[in-house]
Amino acid sequence: MVKELLQSDYKTLAVYTTDEQVLPFENAQPLLTVITDIQLSKISNLETPNKVLAVAEIPEQNFSFDAVASKISLALDTINDPGNLGTIIRTAAWFGIETIICSATTADAWNAKAVQASMGALFRVKVVYADLEKVVADYTKNDIPVYATTLDGDNIYTSELAANGLIIIGSESHGVSKELLSLIDKKLLIPSFAAGNAESLNAAVAAGVVCSEFRRRG
Repeated sequence: MVKELLQSDYKTLAVYTTDEQVLPFENAQPLLTVITDIQLSKISNLETPNKVLAVAEIPEQNFSFDAVASKISLALDTINDPGNLGTIIRTAAWFGIETIICSATTADAWNAKAVQASMGALFRVKVVYADLEKVVADYTKNDIPVYATTLDGDNIYTSELAANGLIIIGSESHGVSKELLSLIDKKLLIPSFAAGNAESLNAAVAAGVVCSEFRRRG
């Protein structure tokens, strides 16, 4: 993850390591401080920290409709668990989703658990926080489709999917908010193939299924 950070556009402020051979990058050397295992354990959030830890500046990220209008982007409505958020960021990176727009009630993408779960993808995916109702309004007034995953939507495998647009993923407990659902007309359902009643999908798993289906359609 630190290697990805050093190769990204993020501004790295410091790198601490117990083994200076672990980062053979020239741009790491001016920032590098060799410390002991005990010192690393004191400054890390992990119970069993690895050999390296970096401090970076959180970038200012603002929503720009023009930057996403021709692409598929994700919107996250109240994803509370930072581990789920990090996994969604990692999933988005895998499927080439460049931007994730989070509601103010979504977990902090730079929370230690979210950063860890993203496995470096956070440094490749732009994560912004914005008023999702205003974001959806930008899409609808420009006739760009907005999709939401719901339990009363149309089967995603048989629905028509556009090459660009916004996909809203809601929380496992409450789903997409009523306020946002009232602004869209394209609800998608990931159907269950279980013989009995199955609980709803984990938000990160749902995001992966949806991203995969959109990319499969090409």
